[in-house]
Amino acid sequence: MPKGKKKEWWLECDGRGVLGKWGSNSSNSTAPSGVVQKEGEMFKCGKRMWIGLALAVLFLLPGLASGAGKPEQTKVRIGSSKDLQLGAQIGYAKASGWFKEKGLNVTLALFTSGAEMTSALAAGALKIGSFGDGPTANMLGGRLPIKIIAAQAEISGTQQVVVRKGIKHPKDLIGKKVGLTVGSSAQPLFLSMLNHFGVDNKKVNILNMRAPEQVAAFVRGDIDGLAVWQPHVRAAKLKGKGHALISAVESFIPGAKGKVDFYSAYSIMSARNEFINCCPNTIVTILSVLNRATKVLQDRNNWDEASKKLVRDFERPADELKIYLNQNRYDMSIDKRMVKTLQTTINFLESKGKLKSKPNVNDFLEPKFLKQVNPALVSY
Repeated sequence: MPKGKKKEWWLECDGRGVLGKWGSNSSNSTAPSGVVQKEGEMFKCGKRMWIGLALAVLFLLPGLASGAGKPEQTKVRIGSSKDLQLGAQIGYAKASGWFKEKGLNVTLALFTSGAEMTSALAAGALKIGSFGDGPTANMLGGRLPIKIIAAQAEISGTQQVVVRKGIKHPKDLIGKKVGLTVGSSAQPLFLSMLNHFGVDNKKVNILNMRAPEQVAAFVRGDIDGLAVWQPHVRAAKLKGKGHALISAVESFIPGAKGKVDFYSAYSIMSARNEFINCCPNTIVTILSVLNRATKVLQDRNNWDEASKKLVRDFERPADELKIYLNQNRYDMSIDKRMVKTLQTTINFLESKGKLKSKPNVNDFLEPKFLKQVNPALVSY
């Protein structure tokens, strides 16, 4: 075998463990005991041989079991907004030391919103990050050189339209001032709400504001409502004495209360193409760590411990963070519902003139890394 070439074995058996064959790229390799020496020939592998081959695969192919080789880049800056919709798994894994266990030195770069992160990703200052579906739609519509590599969570319950006392219906917002961050997930939520209830968005005075500025303006009485996400929803209700008209999953409107399905929101992990091309092992390692964190956050029995670990990065009391853990549904799957939801958001924003193009989401999916972590997480 040429110097420097990695020794490789391949072993095959049919589903019943009756027939199989073996092979190696090494000229002096010896076949497993009881197997014919000629490479590629068929042999019987009864129960005993089948178990032996399974063990051989685990010992001879450790890379297959771990899902990734050595990371090409060990220092990685991962973007997120300062909330548990986009950053819960990243923050928890970092606080638990799991990235370090895999040889990665991860910095969590926290932005006010996913919309602000798009500028950093577009400029190349950020290579990978967790974004809301609104910012993702804008990046795809702008044809940025990125790919979607995983979901993070279904975050619909944390996206809400909060208004002041006396406003009971979306029609009451005509002529009123509403703050939102253009390019965030709150924008398609608000526009979808107006569209659903027959309100012309041009008749509402929509002001582009960062989330903390929205809350401050609402408390001062400068705006009549805001479309925003947690933790700013909670702040607007407590400090500004506001109430929710809708979330992305439920209507609180008198006479129209109940579940709604005109908009859904996801947080989505995306990476620049050059990072994908240069560092596939790094990406698989990151996703494997995040998948481990996702499993923890899916179990409410872990939320007491998890919320305490998240306090440092997200700067909120643990009891408050538990509220947001309960409103998100952590799942990294790239599935039909997530893809369809994102495409619907893109189509809607394009129809409202908010996107320059109407890209096909499938053209921006790169599921191979997530498949290496767990093939069951890819089903679109």
